[in-house]
Amino acid sequence: MMNAIEHSRQKRKWKENSYKYYTVKKRLKAVVNLTPPSFEEPEPSRPVSESPGPSFEEPGSSRPVSETPPSLEEQEPSRPIIDLTPRPSISLDLPPPRLASTPKSVRRSTIATLRAKLKETEIKLKKKDRDFSNLRRKMQRMKNGNKRREQQTVTVVKQKVQKRVPLQNNARKQTETMVKRFLHCDDNTTLINGKSGEIRQKGQIYRKRALTNTMAHLHQKFLLENPNQKISFSQFCKLRPFWITTPKASQRETCACKVHENFSFKIKRLHQLGIITTSSPTDVVASTVCDQSNKLCMYGQCMTCKDKTFDTNLDPSTKQNIVNWEEWMTRTTPIKRKNKDGSVSEVEMRTTVLDKRCGSNEKLVELVCQDLPSFKIHIYNIGHQFEKMNTLKKNLSNNETVIHIDYSENYSCKYSREVKDTHYSGGHQQISMHTGVRYLSRGRVECFCTISSCLRHDATATWAHLEPILKKMRRECPEVTVVHFLSDGPTSQYRNKTNFYLASTIPFMMGFQHVTWNFSEASHGKGAPDGVGGALKNLADRIVAYGTNIPDVDTLHQQLDAQSSEHILKITEDDINRSSELVPPTLKALPGTMKIHQLMSSSPGEVKTRELSCFCDGACECYGLREFSFRGKENVPEKKVVGDTIEVAQNEISEDTIEVGTWVLVQYDGDLFPGTVTQVCKI
Repeated sequence: MMNAIEHSRQKRKWKENSYKYYTVKKRLKAVVNLTPPSFEEPEPSRPVSESPGPSFEEPGSSRPVSETPPSLEEQEPSRPIIDLTPRPSISLDLPPPRLASTPKSVRRSTIATLRAKLKETEIKLKKKDRDFSNLRRKMQRMKNGNKRREQQTVTVVKQKVQKRVPLQNNARKQTETMVKRFLHCDDNTTLINGKSGEIRQKGQIYRKRALTNTMAHLHQKFLLENPNQKISFSQFCKLRPFWITTPKASQRETCACKVHENFSFKIKRLHQLGIITTSSPTDVVASTVCDQSNKLCMYGQCMTCKDKTFDTNLDPSTKQNIVNWEEWMTRTTPIKRKNKDGSVSEVEMRTTVLDKRCGSNEKLVELVCQDLPSFKIHIYNIGHQFEKMNTLKKNLSNNETVIHIDYSENYSCKYSREVKDTHYSGGHQQISMHTGVRYLSRGRVECFCTISSCLRHDATATWAHLEPILKKMRRECPEVTVVHFLSDGPTSQYRNKTNFYLASTIPFMMGFQHVTWNFSEASHGKGAPDGVGGALKNLADRIVAYGTNIPDVDTLHQQLDAQSSEHILKITEDDINRSSELVPPTLKALPGTMKIHQLMSSSPGEVKTRELSCFCDGACECYGLREFSFRGKENVPEKKVVGDTIEVAQNEISEDTIEVGTWVLVQYDGDLFPGTVTQVCKI
């Protein structure tokens, strides 16, 4: 059956042929009507109006043509009728007609030519009719063929007198569905996360999955699980969806959540043993709470579902059977380290490895029940923090900004061509990269990156990387007075007392009036800064591939600043050391540091913390609000914000209270510098 394009093309051909046919017919008719009749010698006594016309012989034939035109019954049905008789004239007193200007021989040759053209036209029309008839028959055969294809034909094997009936359409679809369901199981394929895990086809985005074994082993496993289903290996490979690919080393997950992984290992093992009906941790959590979006339910404070557990099919006869499962374990291993003086000392190193554990079925169920409350809190914190951060980005006012930051993996310097000793000696310089994205009101977004040859990633190094960014923002956007920081929650970088103190001190020195720091849930802090770091490192690798050497941080800064649209700054080790001098020698740790997900400060040295982020209008006490002061007994002078400047209240401290070792805040050249008193001079 023809589609719409073929049908329109055929219709256009029909119109063209019809137009040509009728054009030729009109031309022939016009030529015949305009050719004057020839007379040899008209009789003078006969009027012109009664003259029926001359008689002549048809060329190529001895039969004379009758003076009167033949009747319609005598004409051939397939040949068009051409009236060659002269038109009867009106009975008026007109002069006798003149002799024809065209000779008789010429007239006869013209008629023969016209008749030959008519015959040729008839042949063409008959040919077109045959073509149209063939097309009609072809279309009918196509219609009948489509009906026949709906039912599979029976193929006869010639050598063996047997008949084989192929799978019907519904059986084939059922087999395809079974293969897809089998390949989508978590024990056969794994989900590929990140940007590289997306594949697009025909405008639709699919999530990639990687095979956990070869197709040959999976085919054997499919046949064992479905003994009644017979399918060849080639057909099994053809039915594999295109988004299920072979695994690659670059696609492996390297930042997986330890809590999620350990809980998933136990749930999948219980599902394999048939104790529970699902292998998804999310489904297990959903079966034990009323509402996953309710904090009381997820924190185990709901009176309805706090004692609710998931359903199990634990057989009393097999509950003592020993089973194995995998789990990520952190261990402390002693290692020997050689000192500079040649002596050997033993130090302990913590390593996390994937270990195999064993226990009974009953013990495994008990471990899952023990881990379930903390896992529900973990799940709720992830969704809550992402929701609050996205809402904050969309509803920024003109005096607010959001800075999302994260440390990228260190970049290893490269040469376009290297000798063997350089390549294998490991002498490439490492460069620390601190990336970030700044969000402003009205959808404005800016990316930045600070690089340094110093590989420190602690809190003081973080503020050394942030200080030039904040100063640049104060110059370009003086109306911004509120800063919201977003980051992940590693205790070595952001979630520690040093960072809490610097966050409540340095921004106020630059003229900001309010600061918040929001932490994502542990191991779930991937975001836009990771994309910035990846893009810059890919750009640096392309620069090296085109023949430019990047041996140190200065060259990297020069190349990235010239070829990237992002704001690139270089941080020296002296900048980091100056930032370290702002930290007091003794700082008190905030209680419940690991549970803090939001830090707020509206005055220097004074902070408020919450277990979860909240941006309610006004002062609210949501999510366990707590207050903490870093001043303590040192009597740090209070800093007051007046416009864009910071003033130190001198009336709250006297010379008698100043002693050696007292923590003070000094104003010098318009900037505030915290420090301890080392000497008191009386004037």
